[in-house]
Amino acid sequence: MAITEKLGEQFNAIHKVIWIILLPVILDIGELYLYERIFHWEYMPVIKQFSLKLGFISAPPSLRYILEDFPSLIFQYNTGTFRGVITQINLANMLLLLSVVLVTSFLDSGYLAVISQAGRKRVTCKDFFIEGNRLWFKFFILALLKVIPILLALIKKELAYFSLVTVVFVYVQYSIVVDNVSLKDNFKLGISFLFNNLGLSFRMGFSFGFLFSLVGICMCFLTRAGFNGIVLGSMITGYFGAVMNKAVLEIYREVSEKQSKMVQEISVI
Repeated sequence: MAITEKLGEQFNAIHKVIWIILLPVILDIGELYLYERIFHWEYMPVIKQFSLKLGFISAPPSLRYILEDFPSLIFQYNTGTFRGVITQINLANMLLLLSVVLVTSFLDSGYLAVISQAGRKRVTCKDFFIEGNRLWFKFFILALLKVIPILLALIKKELAYFSLVTVVFVYVQYSIVVDNVSLKDNFKLGISFLFNNLGLSFRMGFSFGFLFSLVGICMCFLTRAGFNGIVLGSMITGYFGAVMNKAVLEIYREVSEKQSKMVQEISVI
């Protein structure tokens, strides 16, 4: 499969829902603004000319994929220290974390639902809320599982590396929006897709990561312009992030459908 060709096909689809890139921009800039106001600290990104990225950008995409020191308001573990509002486990922090997961899981579900339908049907902002609500619970459970490493890190710093285990869930979010099955089957399909297509996953992770590394060079110059440069950088990240998420999703859809047909043909024989 020509990965770059599949990537190029997604630009037109994203152009039809170009408004969706506003979501990651609002999330990134809003989080940065609140962080600076709460902690009375002005963010100055560490400038790197080139940093090789591997893997898929998050959905919704974030500047944090390129600017590794980009602050996280709720929780961040970096260079052996905790930053953010939540730095210890207590009832208030757990309620805050649960509230954040409730909101972000809805935004994640709406975002990927729109990306999934882009280019296949006419999609409006109304669909974001309808589909986001329909898929919210599944994304909420997935988000809770990804939060476990955060809690473990708060108990013991060394356990932060447990977050690497969540890599096996990388395709589960795509299965949720593509496969009309139960949540249990979404996990089965997503995890099995990863292990059945390790070569393809590596090629996608390298290709998309390398392309975003080139985008990172542009970010190096933009962030020198201060806050306005960061806003522009967030818009660029949101745009290319949407295209790459769409490409991964369509590759997952195409490959999983082919593999499913092959299994059905073998079972008939």
